[in-house]
Amino acid sequence: MASTIRDVAQLAGVSVATVSRVINKMGGVRPETERRIEDAMEELQYIPNVLARSVASKKTKLIGMIVPDIENPFFAAVYSGADKIVREFGYTTLLGGSNDTVDREEGLLQTMMEHQASGILLTAAFSRTKWIDRIGNRVPICLVDRDIEGIECDRVLIDNRRGAYDATKLFIQKGHRKIAIITGPLESTPGRERFEGYKSCLEDYGIKIIPDYIQIGDFRENSGYQLGRHLLQLNDPPTAILSSNNLMTLGLLEIIHTSSFKLGVDLGLIGFDDLPIATLMSPNLTVISRPMNEMGECAANMLIQRIHSPTKPKQTVIMTPHLIVRGSESINF
Repeated sequence: MASTIRDVAQLAGVSVATVSRVINKMGGVRPETERRIEDAMEELQYIPNVLARSVASKKTKLIGMIVPDIENPFFAAVYSGADKIVREFGYTTLLGGSNDTVDREEGLLQTMMEHQASGILLTAAFSRTKWIDRIGNRVPICLVDRDIEGIECDRVLIDNRRGAYDATKLFIQKGHRKIAIITGPLESTPGRERFEGYKSCLEDYGIKIIPDYIQIGDFRENSGYQLGRHLLQLNDPPTAILSSNNLMTLGLLEIIHTSSFKLGVDLGLIGFDDLPIATLMSPNLTVISRPMNEMGECAANMLIQRIHSPTKPKQTVIMTPHLIVRGSESINF
């Protein structure tokens, strides 16, 4: 027969309440007593009944996390940072990928509500889902990377405009005047704000904005490939391209590799988000680097604080990206 919490308490010589405090990481238990309880749990092979606890308390130690693409290294890094904090507080992370579709996102939100998630970390799909409004007043939500207007919740975002502005400015300082951008959907926070940063910089430096140089992708590798090919086949192609995310940069690099253009010789490139291959290329890839792990850590901390203190003022944290200059932005004019 499986051991119970009462068996653990009896073997450790403490109350059931003290055992419960140790299991739920509530603190207030002397270290020697905590060790005695942990030894008793190990000896009895006691496994806490999470389902029973959640039914009784109507609370779980579950944090839901929804991202657009679980295979994207950026979101994998954000998840890693968030999960580290979640585990430190004794919670478990349930991760789901929406594939940037409203139907999939709604299904994941519904599943997390059915599992009585204590809070949700959300990087929303491009269109707003009614489920966000439905659960917003019932379960704490922290938005990560993408903003949604009209939602009262905590947020951890990035200064996309500054990142794109600084990258475009670097191109200009290197002598470029024909600067293109492959951005994401303009209905998404990153797509819109990165385009705005690019456009604002060109305007500030009096450089003509050429419509053919503005290409709107979907943050997927194939769109980087297809839109990059379109740019390189223009009668007057750009001398520099700003790629608005890591996967589109990979697609763009593929088409550059198969074209007559030589990176760092007759075409400059800067990508949003660092890549493992960035320093394996020649020239090394210049990138706008975001603090990916830190974004996840910050969002998880804010969400758990919200769970414990529901009435505290909502917070918005905007993190700063920074340029890592490696040489791919320059060409021989």
